[in-house]
Amino acid sequence: MPARYITPLLLPALLVAGCDRSADPGGYLETREVTVGPTLAKCYGVGLQSCMIVDGGLFYDGIEGFDYEPGYDYRLRIGKYDPWGGGEPPQDAGQYAYSLLELVEKTPAPSTPATLSVGPARVICFRSDDFCMVVDGAPYDEMITNFEYQAGNHYILEADKYADGRYVLGEITSRTEASGVEEEITVDRHRVECGDGHPGYCKVVNGAPFRGEIVGFQPLHDYSYRLRVERFPMFPDATTSSPEVPAYGYRWLETLESELKN
Repeated sequence: MPARYITPLLLPALLVAGCDRSADPGGYLETREVTVGPTLAKCYGVGLQSCMIVDGGLFYDGIEGFDYEPGYDYRLRIGKYDPWGGGEPPQDAGQYAYSLLELVEKTPAPSTPATLSVGPARVICFRSDDFCMVVDGAPYDEMITNFEYQAGNHYILEADKYADGRYVLGEITSRTEASGVEEEITVDRHRVECGDGHPGYCKVVNGAPFRGEIVGFQPLHDYSYRLRVERFPMFPDATTSSPEVPAYGYRWLETLESELKN
C-alpha cells in the first residue's frame, strides 16, 4: 500500500447531463429520509476508500448535491435513481445513484477533545488483511477523518472524538521523522500466522513473524529478500506498546538481494 493511508471520499461521476431530477420526484425509484454521521469510516470498494456513515452503516456511494462537512449530524431527504436507464453499469460503478432533495437538519455533533499519538509505521490489522495505524500504542482499525498519514513519521494530533468512537482531526501539533540505525534484514517469501493471539498473517523478518510494515518496501510475490534498512523505535519516549506492536519499525533503503523461490 502507498504511504498515504487516507484516500479522499470517492464520489462516482453519476450526474446525467441536462436532467434535473429534483424537479421531477416521479423520476426516482425511491425517496427517503436518512441520517449521516459526523465522521468518515474506512471501507473497501475497488480499493481502500472512505465512506460516510448513513443510517448507522457504511455508505459506499456519493449523494449528488450534498456538501459533506465532518463534525455534524445530518438528516437528509434523498432520492434514489438508476443513472444507466436500466442498462448494465460500467465496471466498478454502482447500479444506483442518489441525489439530495432536502437538507432537513444539520447540527454540531457532541464530541470530546483527545490528544493522540500516532506511530511511524503501521501494523497488520485485526479486522482485515491490511495495515492499520498505531494510535496511542495500539493498532487502530479505523481512519481519522481529515488526517493524511505518511509512514515514517511520529505524530501528535489534537482531535475530536465522537460517539461512534471515531476521530476528526483538529490539528497536527507535532510531526517528527523517525530515525535510527542502518542494518541488514532478510524477508522470507511466505507469510505466516502472526502467533500473538490475534488474527492476521505476518511477513517473516530475520526468521520471525513481524506484524509491522517496512516503510517504502513493495515486495513481489514469491520473492525472498535481503534489504538494507533503517531501524527506528516505534516509541521514542520509551512508552510501552501493546503486544501486537513491535518495538521497532523499518524504513527500506536498498534491496541488496532478491530471489524468486519456486
